[in-house]
Parts: sequence; C-alpha cells; structure tokens
Amino acid sequence: MDIENMRAFITVAEHQSISTAARELHQLQSNMTAKIKRIEGEFGRELFYRRPRGVELNEEGKKLYLQFKKIVALWEETRSMMHEEAPLLRLGLMVSKNPASFDEAMQELYEKYPNLGVTIRTGSASKIEEEIASAVIDLGFLVGTTHHGSLHFRKYGSEKLVLVGKNIHKPLGEILAHDQLIVSSQNCYYKKVFDVLREEHGVSRSDFVEIAALESMIKMCQLGMGVTLIPKSDLARLGIAKFRELDHSCCIIEKYICTRKNHIVTGIEQQLIQRIVTTS
Repeated sequence: MDIENMRAFITVAEHQSISTAARELHQLQSNMTAKIKRIEGEFGRELFYRRPRGVELNEEGKKLYLQFKKIVALWEETRSMMHEEAPLLRLGLMVSKNPASFDEAMQELYEKYPNLGVTIRTGSASKIEEEIASAVIDLGFLVGTTHHGSLHFRKYGSEKLVLVGKNIHKPLGEILAHDQLIVSSQNCYYKKVFDVLREEHGVSRSDFVEIAALESMIKMCQLGMGVTLIPKSDLARLGIAKFRELDHSCCIIEKYICTRKNHIVTGIEQQLIQRIVTTS
C-alpha cells in the first residue's frame, strides 16, 4: 500500500465524492475509482457506502481512515526530516476567521520544531490570494474565494454565519436599514454577505463601520452600537450568548486552503493542513 493510494482514500473520505477527490488530486475519476477498489480488494471488504450523490465511510472505512491519517502524517514528518527542509511556514489568515484548532496545531508544531520560522499575514480573502500569487506567502486559509487563476483551492469544510448584536430580534429589514453594520473592512467576505441581504430587503446604504480588531467589533455589538456577522463556531470562544441564525444560503460559508499552482507543499505545511482538516 503506497502513500498516494492512502492520500486518495483520505481525500475521497473527506470530500465524500470520488469525482471531487479526483479534481483535488488532479487525477482521472477512473483512476481514483480504481485506487479505491484496489484498497478495498487489499482488505477484502467494502469501505464506503455508495450513495446516489457520493460515498460515505462505513464503520470499517472509518477505522482505516484514522489509520491512514496517522501513517500519512508520520510520512510527512519523515519527509521533512530526510529532505532537511527548513521548518518554515508562511501563512495567510483572514482577520475575522482563523481555522478551527489553528492555535493548537501551531503549538504542536512548535513543540516538534523548536526552530520553526513562521510568517503570518492577515487580511481579506482577495488580499491573501494576491500575496500567495506573488509568493509573499505560500499557504492561505480562506473563507470564500475569488478562484484566482494562478492559485489552487481545496475546500475543507463549511459553517454558518450568525448575526450578533444587542437588538437582533427585530425584523431583519429594519436592522439592515437602521442599525450600524460593522465589518472588518470593505473587502471582507462578511460585508459581501450583508450586501446580499440588503439587496434582497431593498435596503440601499453604504455607511458600513470598519473595525479590524475582532474583540472591539464584538464589544461594540454587545453594547448595542451595531450588528455584525461571525461564524457560529466562534460563539463560545468569543463568549457570545446572544445571536440570531439567518435562514439564507449566503450565510453558509465555505472554507478553503489556498496555494500557488506551482507550489510544492512541504512536509511541515502538510502536517499543519492535516491537523486543521481533521478537526474541521
């Protein structure tokens, strides 16, 4: 069993789709299907439930998935060691959203590589994309994407945005028309979501309040000085008890890992990616 077959299995399991995994790994769908069948033949059992719109790991498949993840992670550590790669990470993060378990993943890597060098740039999705394209950084964790032509995007999850503020249970149209709408910048992804909601409610205004510091933004909203949108998964971390879920497709955000198309992902980058994808 080689590492590439294990990667194929892991990618199919995470996307729950053979065709999506084939695109992700730049392979033909027929080749990906053959790899999955080869693995199932190796263990003499089916490892996926075949659904009309994809596949899903069965109980045996879940066991194998966890084992393959451990093996691939160990292989990436070995690759880094044997190639004597400089322990270096040049990352892009959005101001308003870090990946789940990012801090824990970085702590693990710092403990393993005491001389780890890290560069972190923050900004909007488009800013991070441009910095990756121009080789200022190598790897970005984005919410939403412009699908920049020179970049490669890998979707690794999705989550829901919720409305945060003091008086958030008024009619949404009234909130959008009269409350201060707070965003991190004019180019941030959440501002685009507000734009969609405003348009659907017939609200025309451009007086957004920009606050780059997330803690200050949340404090203003809790004091009743405006409303903002944040991922639901961040509520507990930010100590927010009062929020409102919005039943709109634009509030479902997709999360991507972004690299240059010609960038060869290093072992240490792959270790970070594996930890983040596994916990998302």
